[in-house]
Amino acid sequence: MGKPALLLLLAAIAPLAFAANGSTVQKVNVEQLTTLLAAANGKTDSELAQELEPLQLTERLSTDKLTAMEPKLPGEKSKHQLLILADSAAFLDLPSAEIPQKAMPDASALRQMLVQMVGYVNATLHRLPNLVATRETSAFEDRPAEDVQEEDAVVSLSFLPLHLAGQSSAEVAYRDGHDTDLTKLKAAQHQAQVRGLLTAGEFGSFPRTVLADAIKGKITWGHWEQGGEGLEAAFHYAVPKNDSHYLVQFCCVTQDESESFATHIYSEHSGYHGEIDFDPTTGSILRIAVVADPEPGGLVASAGMVVEYGPEQIGTKTVIVPKRSISLLEAHITRPRDGLSHPTFSGKPKTYLNDTTFANYHEFRGEVRIVAGENAVPPQR
Repeated sequence: MGKPALLLLLAAIAPLAFAANGSTVQKVNVEQLTTLLAAANGKTDSELAQELEPLQLTERLSTDKLTAMEPKLPGEKSKHQLLILADSAAFLDLPSAEIPQKAMPDASALRQMLVQMVGYVNATLHRLPNLVATRETSAFEDRPAEDVQEEDAVVSLSFLPLHLAGQSSAEVAYRDGHDTDLTKLKAAQHQAQVRGLLTAGEFGSFPRTVLADAIKGKITWGHWEQGGEGLEAAFHYAVPKNDSHYLVQFCCVTQDESESFATHIYSEHSGYHGEIDFDPTTGSILRIAVVADPEPGGLVASAGMVVEYGPEQIGTKTVIVPKRSISLLEAHITRPRDGLSHPTFSGKPKTYLNDTTFANYHEFRGEVRIVAGENAVPPQR
């Protein structure tokens, strides 16, 4: 049986956050952002959105804090800007105040934590009940400043910052150890509505593959964190390209059809590094961050993904399931000047960002209906 791959499937893709392209960046920490929002009472939605747009966080904004901030904002524009701001810092460390000053575990305790985490991935994940959930995705993208050769002239496009490009809702199911869209039609609709990074495997194959790669690569103690459900532990890891099952696939994105390289599909394994946050007593994985290590000058400048997990009541069981994911990517969208045989991409890449939440969890129950001629008996409920 082939080993599972981590796929970054891109119908037009998604990014790894970084400074706004072509605009003045104002760096703030989480405390400063909190103060700014507290002083924004009375501002219109557009005014606050404009104030948030040039900001760049220097620390990770936890999902709990983000969730507490959003209802206080005046409208959708400012909420989208706050979401972009938070997601763009998803791979950074939490504020120091949220890092407990607790001693590093000794070697024996670290080994036991790793054993528990492996046991959780290999056993507990396989025992998840069959379930259905709703995947809600908001896709954002920017536009690099560039000159585009059109039919009659060269058109200069000005830079546009990250902005909402599309939203979609799709039902996903986890059945017999595999996660999938409920129907091919819904999967196709989801891909058509949301451009950007399309991900799969959040329920099972993603954590299994990352942990398996991390153990073969390099895995070390990171730090303690104060999570929403209590104390969490974090391991750092790094996986070289030769041991990686992280497959980045990028296809056919260009703004100039005359220069299209639609026949060129980028598909390459990449080394990667990141962080695994988990419950130190049970080994339950609560957050996985993956950051690709692409070759310099390649089509994909940067790529990454974060999946957060949390408890959910499904039927009679409380289980750990995906709650939110953030997918980020920077990629070049026009043909390189030196051709595709040995391409070297330069200039500003295009940034894509997808923010996905998983909700409305319930047990998956299939029904069997036996049809005998015209006297079909409906299923009993």
